[in-house]
Amino acid sequence: MARQLITLRKYKHPRYKFRVTFRQGDKYEQKYFTARSGPEGADAFMAEKQVELLNEGRKHGDFTDAERKAVIRSRELAESFAASGVKGFTLDAALKFYSDHLHLRRRSAKVLIAYDEFVQTREREGASTSHLRDFTYRLQLFAKKHAKRLVAEITTKDVDAWLFGLKHSAQSRDKHRRLLHNFFGYCTGRGYTEENPVSRAAKVKVIRKAPGILAPADAAAVLAAAPAEIVPALAIGFFAGLRTAEIARLDWNEINLKTGFIEVTAENAKSSQRRLVVITPNLKAWLEPHAQRSGPVRLTEMRHKDRFDIARKEAGIKWPANAARHSFASYHLALHQDAAKTALQLGHTNTAVLFQHYRELARPEDAEAYFAITPKTATPTNIIRMEDAA
Repeated sequence: MARQLITLRKYKHPRYKFRVTFRQGDKYEQKYFTARSGPEGADAFMAEKQVELLNEGRKHGDFTDAERKAVIRSRELAESFAASGVKGFTLDAALKFYSDHLHLRRRSAKVLIAYDEFVQTREREGASTSHLRDFTYRLQLFAKKHAKRLVAEITTKDVDAWLFGLKHSAQSRDKHRRLLHNFFGYCTGRGYTEENPVSRAAKVKVIRKAPGILAPADAAAVLAAAPAEIVPALAIGFFAGLRTAEIARLDWNEINLKTGFIEVTAENAKSSQRRLVVITPNLKAWLEPHAQRSGPVRLTEMRHKDRFDIARKEAGIKWPANAARHSFASYHLALHQDAAKTALQLGHTNTAVLFQHYRELARPEDAEAYFAITPKTATPTNIIRMEDAA
């Protein structure tokens, strides 16, 4: 039987004289020889291959009924697919596909376990407290909902169902989507899934409003009403535009009033890139009375918030989200009319965000008034400091 599967013929070729043809599995193979006899000749190869084919036949000769039915079914499917114009279906391809699927399931992880790994990795990478809090608030619900499922099992349909089931604003759902994309990107990199299911999820349409900024008089009123211990942090937000998290990590030894720069180190910056921020003359006036050689510029979150809430209520100001940084960006752009310069101060990698959010929010004359706010000009007549009242 094996002899029928292996043949020897003479072959006309400049180098080879014999050709051996044999069937290996479902394919015909050919091998060429310069001589028929000898250890490297065609006869020796045929003898060895004959034994191999006989052993292979014995090994796979006894098929079960289920195996025979599977082969017949694969042929029927191949014919059906071919008739509909789909080519390439074979039993081997089907086995490989399912084998890859099982290997993926084996190396995948439960969603909640992957989420915990993801958060720990971000902690080791130095993610800010607010960033980690965002993950907990927005992603933990998803991880707990699908806690017992494998990451590889999560589909785009699952993502859509969860996102549009949230009773949040469009902007909040959009942020959930971006963080979920971040999480599944991590999972893809770890081999827990082959593709990011969020990539093809429906996008949330967000109509973005212009960022809220304070009028110069309102910014002055908040500073005037603020207790001395939070004035430096507030002033840096208003007149240097640092992010809240950057101010929270800022040390007095990174503020040089002589050279006129605040150093935002790579470790403290959101972009992980060091930058020097110009200290404006009015910011210098706010910082000088409180300057220290070293130590944190901002109080702890709870202590700062308690004092800030008192100052805001005393000044009678409605505080828009991230008002200090937004005010700085708007007034700085209006004053200098130089988007690249403002972007450099803010730590943006380009000017796209400025043009999208801050352009024409403030007038140049208001910007001049804003950067003219000093401790002497800031105290309005209708505010009495709490310490003075006491």
